[in-house]
Amino acid sequence: MSLGHNLKELRQQQSLNQQDLSDRSGVSQATISRIETGSVRQPGSSALKNLADALGVSADSLMDDTAHLARVHKDRLHQIAEALNAFVIHKNGHLRFISQTLADLLGYREEELLAKDGIELLFAPQSRPIAWHMVTSGSSDAYEALMVRGDGSSLPVEITNVNISEKERLVIARDITTHYCQQGAFRVLQAGCDADKMRDLGKVVRILGDELGAMGVQFEAVDLQVIDEQRNLLACYRAYSEARGYRPLQSVVNLQESLGRFASLRGLVSYWNRDKAWEREADEDFRQMTQEIFSDSMYRPGLLLDVPFAQGMLGLGLPIGGPRRTEQLTTILGEFTRSISLVVKQLFELQSLREKLDSTN
Repeated sequence: MSLGHNLKELRQQQSLNQQDLSDRSGVSQATISRIETGSVRQPGSSALKNLADALGVSADSLMDDTAHLARVHKDRLHQIAEALNAFVIHKNGHLRFISQTLADLLGYREEELLAKDGIELLFAPQSRPIAWHMVTSGSSDAYEALMVRGDGSSLPVEITNVNISEKERLVIARDITTHYCQQGAFRVLQAGCDADKMRDLGKVVRILGDELGAMGVQFEAVDLQVIDEQRNLLACYRAYSEARGYRPLQSVVNLQESLGRFASLRGLVSYWNRDKAWEREADEDFRQMTQEIFSDSMYRPGLLLDVPFAQGMLGLGLPIGGPRRTEQLTTILGEFTRSISLVVKQLFELQSLREKLDSTN
């Protein structure tokens, strides 16, 4: 096969047009065109090397039939990447290939990613330095990072790099959302073990907000509603996101009186009784309830998501226009409700014990 044929085929495999290859290699688009059409059969050694480097192959493979072997190798590599939920990246950061499964998980079409800067596009800002270091250094040590989906939401992953050539890496990404949730839920439970009064739940909710923020979850506030039907009380706790200063709020109100006044609270209790998650737009009734319970007229989330647990509901206020992967967020909140439920149960028992002791004195 000719140099021109090999060059064109390799370029097209990487979804590059002639100008893209020119920008990457420093060889003019006109020269690339003449090579591909056969007008230039033996370009200068410098141009040949630059083109080969830009395509991630050797200069020799461009010149003869070894290019065919290189393509066979690349096809096999792509099959491996597909099986391992991985992508292939050049040490300069450009994506060569991404498995369809991983592209779907991240919410991208393959053509949106190929030949783009994979580090800048796929990794959260706080994870880019280590991702760059691991790709450029050729290290195969596993590390944890946050990847970014097309809608802006985050995906916690464990990354392992495999060197497949001097300049290319096979990057295997494993979703560790559940692992992150379990670790975070344990830390929330630890914080709850130090609590001895219901008002201490405000601190626990703030720590829960810290954990969600570390996972890359974008939210306006975390809400905890503890429903005590026996005492006719509703205990409300809220921790705002880091952007709002993690400011914690808490309030205890008469349950039946509040149910009579706010439709959004009636809906919340209804979903709690049916043990169902509740997703809805924040409306004026919710904003009025927020104003009266927390004296806060500035909190205006776009979407509300609440997940039930034994003693109440754990919820998130999501930003207007932000990512809305509510199915995933429901799962994440569900992991945390186990810890919250244990903490609330412990505090209820302590409170009941104190009341019994007080009644005997």
